[in-house]
Amino acid sequence: MAAVRLVVPSERTQLSRLLDERSAADAMAGYYALHHPSERVSIFAYYASNGVPSAFLAVARTGVDLFRPLVIPFVAQPSGMQALLKAALSAGRPVLVHAPLEQRAWVEATATLSHVRVFELLRLDLRAFEPIVNVLVVEARTPAGWPRYEIRSGEVVHVAAGLNWKGPAFAEVYLDVNPEVRGRAFGRSALAAIAGRLLSESIIALYRVPDDDPLGRAEARRLGFRSTGVRTFEAQALLLEAEPMPERQA
Repeated sequence: MAAVRLVVPSERTQLSRLLDERSAADAMAGYYALHHPSERVSIFAYYASNGVPSAFLAVARTGVDLFRPLVIPFVAQPSGMQALLKAALSAGRPVLVHAPLEQRAWVEATATLSHVRVFELLRLDLRAFEPIVNVLVVEARTPAGWPRYEIRSGEVVHVAAGLNWKGPAFAEVYLDVNPEVRGRAFGRSALAAIAGRLLSESIIALYRVPDDDPLGRAEARRLGFRSTGVRTFEAQALLLEAEPMPERQA
């Protein structure tokens, strides 16, 4: 009989058999399942009748949102998605769920979604990448020790490019650009700096660009990022409350 249970840290490596570490599509789930600090992630696995895990869901605490944990499911069937969400989510506690776009209906069968954003996953093409030298870009460090590249004036940060997560083969980068400097190639310069830094470590940069940011997509493409064909969504999710049982007639 299928069941969901919490994966202890020593058992996390068994999830690697479900993943293709050479695939950009699997990279985010792979990072949180295998490499995110154990004290900051809870992993639930879906076990089939043979006792072998066939899907999992990670609930991770990140610096992106201090109040809502990030939920990353890795499943191939709607029944597995629903079982994992019911086991991992608590009624009344909002989370941020990030999943393949084609699985949105699977999530909505178990949770109410709001503030939905759709993303396209881009991967840096080494053949198309052209480094940019911009003396305005300076390197800083995050509290986690990861590099972050900025363009600033005094205490005002106009552009910042850094890392959401970093695995052994891929890392996901982010780019924040203040509206007053958009269109001035500052963002592209900072993005080039973090992508180049990753390349020096033999790590390929991934970049999720939202559908409502065509300028950001164009800038990334000029730098050498290309579509992987993977589309995902991120939304706040609240577990649906179970409907009360009807009263039995006397």
